[in-house]
Amino acid sequence: MRTYWGILLSCILLSGCGAETLNAIELRPLSSYRVEQDPEVALTEQTKGDMFTYCEQRTTDILPKRRAKVAEVTFRHPLYEALGYKNVKYFAAGEERYLTCANSNQLMERTFAIEPIPEFEALDKERFVESEVVSTIEFDRVEDMKEITSAFKVNDAHETVIPDSSFRYTTPDTGAIYVTFETIRNGRTLDPIVEPRLFPFQSGKNEGYVFLTKRADDRIALQIGKGPSLRQLVLPSMYEAPYIKVDAKEKELSLEGNHRELMKRIILSEQPIEENVSEKTSLALSKTYGTVLEIWGHVRRPVLNKMSSRPADEEMQLAVFESSRDTVWLDGPKTQELFDELSHIQMREKPTDAVNMGQLHLYRELTKQSFDVWKTETELYLIDQNTSRSYELPTNDYFQVN
Repeated sequence: MRTYWGILLSCILLSGCGAETLNAIELRPLSSYRVEQDPEVALTEQTKGDMFTYCEQRTTDILPKRRAKVAEVTFRHPLYEALGYKNVKYFAAGEERYLTCANSNQLMERTFAIEPIPEFEALDKERFVESEVVSTIEFDRVEDMKEITSAFKVNDAHETVIPDSSFRYTTPDTGAIYVTFETIRNGRTLDPIVEPRLFPFQSGKNEGYVFLTKRADDRIALQIGKGPSLRQLVLPSMYEAPYIKVDAKEKELSLEGNHRELMKRIILSEQPIEENVSEKTSLALSKTYGTVLEIWGHVRRPVLNKMSSRPADEEMQLAVFESSRDTVWLDGPKTQELFDELSHIQMREKPTDAVNMGQLHLYRELTKQSFDVWKTETELYLIDQNTSRSYELPTNDYFQVN
């Protein structure tokens, strides 16, 4: 019986018969980054590692309303800009210390209560002066359209900014603007047509713009954000109309806490809209002109394990094969296919007649894993450079190896 079990175990380990698939992906934090920070602080490798360890944990805390932002550090990938960055902020609240972390592909910051970090604690004491942070978003009307068109390079040939639709906003605390849409047509409110949208913002005082444009195809687009992070929502074609008027009764608008507020009304009509629409209800306006779109918003604060969690979108990842002859970057679906393959692969000893073909590097954001790639006449083998584990990779043209 002992001999039988020995043969069975050898079969599983050496020949792979009956072997279960394993996950070969064990990406590890990079050893070097491009670091951007203010103030300039010499962070030790130990401190960087501790910060990354915190940031990979599950969200456990929410920033106190009374606090001081002491420092901010952005870690960027040293080679591939497309793999993004990790933004880390250090806060003080009394004797407590907090980190917030946000990867470039994530919607919301995640917050962690931590032990004091000596490099930051040695900074000027003025940085530790606390203030009360409120969850109010302020909107100020933008009167000069050139401010919008120049900031976002709006091309009049493709789209124009709709008059009275532009506001500059400031967001003093972490959270999001939750925007909902209500359509009133011919005297009745329709079932929801445009899905609600969440527009997140990070901790600290952020500025951005919100405005409406009419595109060359007559569709309306809601634009919100700043610079390269401007987000666009193109409304369905049912909101096209020869005449569009934005209700601009309020010059300023504030969104406080979870208080829901009407941000804008858009009247769409087949005839000119010359009257003052601000004194009339949306129901009455829809009977006269046809369609009224109401845009409502309110502030959402972070909720543990909900808004602060990782979004469902695919992570930014890359696979690079390097040989003595060439470097091959796997693209799109092929990268995902390789990651999927490696997540359920069989461990198998490399044959003695295998020939080394090069190295495979996997990247996901600021992590990396490297394999030596070996090839026989019919099979490919990967050996993890860190663990020395050997895996058999089903034959494919991943690396264009001949």
